[in-house]
Amino acid sequence: MQIRVEIANPDQIESLQELTKQLVEGLGQEFDPKRFDWGIRRRLFDPLQRHGILIAIDEDDNSVVGMIIAELRIDPLGSSEGYIKQFFLKEKYRSKGTGHLLLEKALEHLKRIKVEKVKVNIKEKAVEATNLYEKMKFKKVYEVLELDLTRNSE
Repeated sequence: MQIRVEIANPDQIESLQELTKQLVEGLGQEFDPKRFDWGIRRRLFDPLQRHGILIAIDEDDNSVVGMIIAELRIDPLGSSEGYIKQFFLKEKYRSKGTGHLLLEKALEHLKRIKVEKVKVNIKEKAVEATNLYEKMKFKKVYEVLELDLTRNSE
C-alpha cells in the first residue's frame, strides 16, 4: 500500500464530505451538510486556508483515505498557535503509519507558517489517536470539560 499526502483541492469535495460524514457518524453524531459547507467547503475554496487541509491518498486506486486540518490561530496574547482538527482515517488504514504520515505533514505545514505551539482536542475514547499524539511528543496540558445545554438537566 503506497500512500501520498497532498493539499486537498476543490475537485475532492465529495471525498472530503464522505470522510467527514464517517468521522461525525463514528462519534455518534448526525452529519450536517450546512456545517460541512461552513467548515470544509469554505476552507477548500480559500487560497490561504486550503493549504491546511491535507489528505492521504491510496495510490493503488487514487482514493482519499484520510484527512487532517491544520490551521493557524492567534491566541489572545498574540502568539501563533497551530490547531489540529478533523483528523480522520478510514478504518483499514489505521495502525499502518498513514496517520503518522498525515500528522507529520500537517506539523511541517504549521512549522512553515511559523506556528509556535500546536494544540489538539481529542475524545477520551480515542485511544489510538492519543497514542499517536504521544509518539509525536504531544503532552497533556489541560483537560476540557463539556456541558451539553441541549439536554434536560437532571
